[in-house]
Amino acid sequence: MKGKSFIVVALLFSTFFIFLESYASAYTVQTGTVVTNTSLNVRENPSNDAPVIGQLQSGAKIEYVDVGYDWVRITYNGKAGYLNSLFIKGNRPTSQATGHQAESHQTTSHQPPAVSGVNVGKVTAKNGLIVRAQASTNSAMLGKIDYGSMVEYRISTDGWGQITYNGQRAFIDTSYLSGSTSNESISGSTSNESKTVDQQAAVTGTISRVVIDPGHGGRDPGARGNGLIEKNITLLFAKQIKKSLQENGIEVYLTRSSDEYVYLQERANIADSFQADLFLSIHANGHENSLIRGMEIHSFAPNNIALKLENQFRDLPNAVYRGHYESNFYVLRNTSTPSLLIELGYVSNQADAALLQSQQFQIQVDEAVRRALQS
Repeated sequence: MKGKSFIVVALLFSTFFIFLESYASAYTVQTGTVVTNTSLNVRENPSNDAPVIGQLQSGAKIEYVDVGYDWVRITYNGKAGYLNSLFIKGNRPTSQATGHQAESHQTTSHQPPAVSGVNVGKVTAKNGLIVRAQASTNSAMLGKIDYGSMVEYRISTDGWGQITYNGQRAFIDTSYLSGSTSNESISGSTSNESKTVDQQAAVTGTISRVVIDPGHGGRDPGARGNGLIEKNITLLFAKQIKKSLQENGIEVYLTRSSDEYVYLQERANIADSFQADLFLSIHANGHENSLIRGMEIHSFAPNNIALKLENQFRDLPNAVYRGHYESNFYVLRNTSTPSLLIELGYVSNQADAALLQSQQFQIQVDEAVRRALQS
């Protein structure tokens, strides 16, 4: 009997050490520098809605482990804290990384971090802020925004912000804005140089194979608000869209079909290995300003499906469409498959939260996607 007990104990210790070895290889310590206009929030959990436990100034040197989906974990004042990895530069493993973890932070000099946060500023230009077609003072002038007006924008290239103006993408000089409500934003170009020819090309012909990526999952909950958790919302909508597309003859593959964690690189790899005609990543948004709401479309490089989907989203009843943004999200830039990321709405806004829970809205969204793909 004692001999059997010894064997059981030995097996338990063996399993424990195998776990430790796999854990160590998956979570490799890396070093980096905080890059932000002001300061970067340290949060209690890997979510933009998690409590802030401190701040790091731009230029701060850190050691961290990547916990996935644009979040890293650090030790802050003796306990775990989380930072948005989009604002960490110079990712270098201090020991050998393996598997997905080694792939999840491949960066190049012409690919600075993406910016996902919405900024709100007040126009300080006495004669009004000029709105331009491109991020250049030589670009065509589309109009002006009055002095004192509040503007929602996303950081684009150095010193420029991207907005939606009269239904189209436009740019403003952010030096004429003050009072931004976001302190997790950075300046930096979002270059498309590294994209393959396939990704930059327009989607042509019939779409017959689609990979749908329900954002977040497992230990990564995503945004929270009004009783909603992003990872649950994205999976619900993904399954609804899959059902609709399959009923119309389109082959669909989900990157996850349950509440599980999937590495970013694996999501991108699935799109390429499936030889999909389109990779569609589904998300919901969150913001500290509960008045901000609306749907968004993001792409790394232009494709005509974004334009078709944009037309569909504008017509959805009760919903607000914020615009189409060219964004440097990991899952968009690391697949050669034409790709889009859609934000269904803001869980932090009561009106959007109500929509996201509505079965009617779920059907409206899946019909909008279907029509865009089959038009």
